[in-house]
Amino acid sequence: MSFQPRFKMYIKPTCPFCIEARRIIVEELQMGVMSEDVTDDKLLRERLKQETGVNTVPLIYFGDQFIGGCTDLRAAIDSGEMEKYILREENTYLKNEISFLRRSIG
Repeated sequence: MSFQPRFKMYIKPTCPFCIEARRIIVEELQMGVMSEDVTDDKLLRERLKQETGVNTVPLIYFGDQFIGGCTDLRAAIDSGEMEKYILREENTYLKNEISFLRRSIG
């Protein structure tokens, strides 16, 4: 079992904010991100708009937590909120790993 970052972005490939958000996640946070192109998927864009109230891209999630767009990601990083999300995720992963190891030993 390995830790997989849980960033997911809904994007349009030519969007400069999408490109910048990806750069921030990969280079600054040094984490992976899954991206889904919504350019030609009107139904998905409408569902995401209803779910988030946002009509622009990128739509960035960390696990089930909706972060927002590129500006929201930057604000979450600058405020320390993003670090809290990441630490909670890593803590949960480590607890699960320890539990798994205890079961396999005993």
